[in-house]
Amino acid sequence: MSKDDFAIKLKELSLKLGFTIHDEILFREAFTHPSYANENKGEHYDRLEFLGDAILDFIVSEYLYNHFKLAEGEMTKIRAKFVCASANVEYSRELGLPELILLGHGAQEHNESSHAVIADVFESFLGALYLDQGLERVRTLIQKVVLPKINVQKVDFFIDYKSKLQEYVQAESRQGVIYTLIEEVGPPHDKTFTTSVNHDGIILGTGQGKSKKEAEQNAAKDALQKVAR
Repeated sequence: MSKDDFAIKLKELSLKLGFTIHDEILFREAFTHPSYANENKGEHYDRLEFLGDAILDFIVSEYLYNHFKLAEGEMTKIRAKFVCASANVEYSRELGLPELILLGHGAQEHNESSHAVIADVFESFLGALYLDQGLERVRTLIQKVVLPKINVQKVDFFIDYKSKLQEYVQAESRQGVIYTLIEEVGPPHDKTFTTSVNHDGIILGTGQGKSKKEAEQNAAKDALQKVAR
């Protein structure tokens, strides 16, 4: 991605989120994978990720303290569910952040725009947003993207559907299930995988995802919805 293309996408993102960027270089760093930084002799997102992680923890902790009369242990459990890699992937995609990730050629060839990278970028983006716009702007974003999921206890992205399906099938049969990759489409840094889950030669369900693991989880979820009614 050229600097001009990145600048255009970044401006589109800022307009969508309702703020004016002061330091474009800061945000470019927030989306720069170490592989890209190594190839172009620049800074990458690790330091901003560290900062964003702490800010996310703080704002969610503050919210839980102010809105729920729960003991420390219960608040810790809730925070762990909604401040984790799987959750950050969902937040990142909801905002459209993966489209701005700058990967080096080597990482693109090995499809390293993985769940971990997409999750990291959410936190590094929060770090950049804090330095560029201040804490209240970050709080506003988290109120929009993260807190509503806490309020409705949306935990779909934490359920291990593969384990649940395996338990269900093995209660009825000695044979397990097999996951088969049907298709993968898209550029190396933003692929979409389609997977089927099969038992005894029968397709129980299919699913898509930005990683093979996510596609398998969604296939298992689809199968459970069909067979466990």
